Amino acid sequence: MDRHAEGATPEPGQARHGWSFGIGTALGIPIRVHFTFLLLLLWFGLGAQSEGGSFLVEVVFLVLAFGCVVLHELGHAAVARRHGVRTQEIVLYPIGGVSRLEKIPQGKAEIFIALAGPAVSLAIAAALLVLSVALRIPWPERPETLMTGGAIVPRLAQINFFIALFNLIPAFPMDGGRVLRAALSLKLPADRATGLAATVGQGIAILFGLAGLFGIPGIFPSNPLLVIIALFLFLGAGQEAAFFRQRALVLGHVARETMMTRFDVLAPQDSLARAAELLLAGSQQDFPVVDAWGRVVGVLTRAALLQGFAGGKTDAAVLEVMDRNVVSVAPDTDLESILGRVRSSPAAPVLVLDDGKLVGIITLENLAEFVALARHLPSPARSGGGSRA
Repeated sequence: MDRHAEGATPEPGQARHGWSFGIGTALGIPIRVHFTFLLLLLWFGLGAQSEGGSFLVEVVFLVLAFGCVVLHELGHAAVARRHGVRTQEIVLYPIGGVSRLEKIPQGKAEIFIALAGPAVSLAIAAALLVLSVALRIPWPERPETLMTGGAIVPRLAQINFFIALFNLIPAFPMDGGRVLRAALSLKLPADRATGLAATVGQGIAILFGLAGLFGIPGIFPSNPLLVIIALFLFLGAGQEAAFFRQRALVLGHVARETMMTRFDVLAPQDSLARAAELLLAGSQQDFPVVDAWGRVVGVLTRAALLQGFAGGKTDAAVLEVMDRNVVSVAPDTDLESILGRVRSSPAAPVLVLDDGKLVGIITLENLAEFVALARHLPSPARSGGGSRA
């Protein structure tokens, strides 16, 4: 399964990765693997071994299969780059890959980007088919051997063919759903087109869920994995629709309109005990760390503060636990890109810098407040000002 996630790209070295780890780069794009992928390798490897197969062969096959998923995602990234859109990272999960784009163009550009991935998968399948014929590699006699046996080359060809066809199903947020949304957006506003595509996607997800629970007589039995995929599709479609509703409300607005302008800062040498006092004294959760020259050198998040306390570091200096990967924007940065950034990393505050000077903070909470207020505004306020304190 393949999905794009929209989010503004931080400066190099500023991405927050959570439960994933880097394995390299391609086309200048970091490639990361979620730790649950290792569990998938172990599960399939042990499953193959219990049925008399080879643990190593099954693990190698899965690694190669997910290598093809990376190529699928790089297809999206390459075409996105041609349309001026950078890819922040590619992350591999047990159910597929996610390419995190800084933004997704509307209309024909989105169609080209969405179709690029399946096109790469079909090209890989065709190349492997030619290779298997040239080398006279026998194909599995039964479809069920797709994931349980057979030569690696034919299995990889089948997997890539399946990836391409499955992603072309018009179930948002998969590639086919994005093509549907893009086609609808040629005639409808983006949020309306997204809503319709999401509804279609959720309907297909329900059908997948029922098929996974009860199977289809004479075709295939019930399959718990299909239920998991259906849940992913249903929730993903809802999240995309909600995001585009929010996006429509922030269009035309900029960072200075929603940023908090009254906030506390810490010095690198301040103790965590001092940070705890500020945390308890007000509603601020994250604290910029500013040196003696007024330069932002980090952010002490609430999570890092609590972790420091849990480790008995109440007297430790802030600089020992602060996050040095600061995400910053200019006051005139459009809220659309900031919304994507906050959505992809809700625990990370965005700092607003004007000529290197800290002038504001944007968090998920105050951005949500602005979105709620924007529902009642007659039109986007494009004149600046209106900062929230």
